[in-house]
Amino acid sequence: MTLFELYIELQRVHSPLPAAWQMKTGRSEAWPMIHCSLPVEAFRLGNGTGIGEKKMSKLLSANFLRLIKNKVFWGGLILMAAWGIFVPVKMHMDAVQSGYTNNIENAFFGCAIFVGIVMAVFCSMFIGTEYNDGTIRNKIIVGGKRWAIYLANMAVSCVVGVVLCVAYMIPYLFVGMPLLGAFTAPGEMVLLTMLTVLLFAVALSAVFTCIAMVCQNKAATAVICILLAFGFLMTAMVLNEMLDAPETIKEYSLEDDGSMSSFEEPNPKYLTGTNREIVQTLYDINPGGQAIQCAAMTAVNPLRLPLYSLGIILLATGAGIVLFRDRDLK
Repeated sequence: MTLFELYIELQRVHSPLPAAWQMKTGRSEAWPMIHCSLPVEAFRLGNGTGIGEKKMSKLLSANFLRLIKNKVFWGGLILMAAWGIFVPVKMHMDAVQSGYTNNIENAFFGCAIFVGIVMAVFCSMFIGTEYNDGTIRNKIIVGGKRWAIYLANMAVSCVVGVVLCVAYMIPYLFVGMPLLGAFTAPGEMVLLTMLTVLLFAVALSAVFTCIAMVCQNKAATAVICILLAFGFLMTAMVLNEMLDAPETIKEYSLEDDGSMSSFEEPNPKYLTGTNREIVQTLYDINPGGQAIQCAAMTAVNPLRLPLYSLGIILLATGAGIVLFRDRDLK
């Protein structure tokens, strides 16, 4: 325990003297209350670095040490790895039964659908625990910079998002290539989609970190993040249905002789021109839309998706730092 932590503890707890001290001094009264007016500089470590002036590297080290012991992280990692093993095995079994050929890339990026939900749980629990334990408040009390605390938590969340995707892809490759064969899609498309998925995971991490750092209630943060993750996917499904509407629809009519005839008519729900561009842009920006397009490798504007993810990262991070800086911590 550092000198500063000892001071805080003695100020908070008015406890009896330890038994060893009583035997040595013959005193059994309580610890005297300490009233200290020393500045933070008085509680410097031996190397001259103030506790209230921790560098970014120290904040990151502390966060990654917590991460190694975090059960939610390990649970998500095992879940994604297990899913990466199960999917190619199931695809191979279906191909054997139906005779239909499944290519390895058909579900290689399926992690994009689930990583958002796992990250919603992780960010809300990992950062929410810091609020519940008073860790964030204590970091600020001893002089920690709010922007550094925010970025340290965001860095851990982003790393976890990438690691979860990789934890799905690597087992998928090791199991899928012997069962399903090599990739048939162009290598450039596979690499671009992989980059898009990883940036998409970082973008979701930035969004959930923003919510978790601004909302101090752990339960409320978990509900908001999980609902938002599902909301992204549900909204994307609606937009996808609008974009997939056929240009024409088949109509049937009954002829005079009692026979049925069919003919094509324009579909009023088919989007064209500016309306289609607007819906497609919303679909591309929406993280849920990016997840669906990457999972199916059907992106209409593949080069735009990474740029949209970068925009989400910058906006979420900027907004989060500003809101957290002005936040009145309990």
